[in-house]
Amino acid sequence: LLLHMRVITLLYAVALPCAWSFFIPTPAQTSFGVPARGRSLSLRSTEVTDEVATGSASVSNGSSIFIDEDAMLEGVDKERLIGLAKRFLESKGGFGADADLLSPNFRFVGPVVGPLGKEEFLTAIGSVDIKTAFPDFEAQFHNFAVDPFESNRVWYIARGKGTNSGPLPPFAPTATNKVVVNPPQMNSLTFDNSGLVTKYTIGYVIDREVGNTGGLGGLYGILYAIGRGLPFPEAQPWQKSPQYALFQGLGGLVQRLQGSSSK
Repeated sequence: LLLHMRVITLLYAVALPCAWSFFIPTPAQTSFGVPARGRSLSLRSTEVTDEVATGSASVSNGSSIFIDEDAMLEGVDKERLIGLAKRFLESKGGFGADADLLSPNFRFVGPVVGPLGKEEFLTAIGSVDIKTAFPDFEAQFHNFAVDPFESNRVWYIARGKGTNSGPLPPFAPTATNKVVVNPPQMNSLTFDNSGLVTKYTIGYVIDREVGNTGGLGGLYGILYAIGRGLPFPEAQPWQKSPQYALFQGLGGLVQRLQGSSSK
């Protein structure tokens, strides 16, 4: 039993860090074919059957471990949704902080930050000036895809790198001139029928061995990489707890005893 629990625990052992993704847009902005502000937007180009909408058309190729994404997203205007996501990310210096693009019931949810409401999010995001601190920052957004289970949700991956050649108050009043290389982080944007963002999730690291942020995502990772890590566990690289070390030790002991008894 302990051995089985040890295996299960290993699957959940990755410590998820905190919360921001950053993007410095290019001068050329595109409209992505999205509707004018205030107009109603249909996220599906045609009516969708109940079977597709409920996900019961998910199995394909005779295998229960794969879904038929095309069937589940039949009638969904994927290009328009991805266009909405890119428009949002390009707004307000790349932070997605344009209040006019946020639904009144907007929520921001990071691994340890949030949920934040609309006004809380706008206040928090407005207090961080990444563009000044990292003039050469590249967000490296890629892999935009519509969620087949939540067809009004767009997922994308952000990496990002840049040099801290400017101040980042109050965390780094003077430039450290250190280079930040972020790990890949999974993010998402959920839209209502009018094209406004209802939910924004960012900073979920998917490979903590990449980059120099100690496996942390968002602002906490950036601060750690420039030597200005914040003094609490959520803003520091993951460390094994004494309880987990004990659990692993007991699991290893049981495994060795089982091996000895089978000889």
